[in-house]
Amino acid sequence: MRDGVRFNEELCATGISMWGEMVSDLKKVWDEATAEIEGHVAAAPWGGGIEGIRFHQALLKKGGPLKMCQVARRVLGDIEEAAPTMRETIAISVAADDFEAERIKRLLMGA
Repeated sequence: MRDGVRFNEELCATGISMWGEMVSDLKKVWDEATAEIEGHVAAAPWGGGIEGIRFHQALLKKGGPLKMCQVARRVLGDIEEAAPTMRETIAISVAADDFEAERIKRLLMGA
């Protein structure tokens, strides 16, 4: 039976570093794609006629592609924040384990 969770700190650090690189690459691609989407919407190629107006209304119904861009930016921010949060969580857990191990060692030596 296992006696708890063990972190391989080196492996965790490598994984978190890879996570950060992935997020950086993803944000770059997303920023480029978002700029293109926003540029197309801003260009308003559908025109000002009744068909164009109806298309524009349908396109932006419930926020349309601009809302998708906004939500995706927020999601990417959450993904980006995960790496430092995980790093801190692991560090706190390891420090707590070390503290408890030392406390138990002192108790056993005093017994």
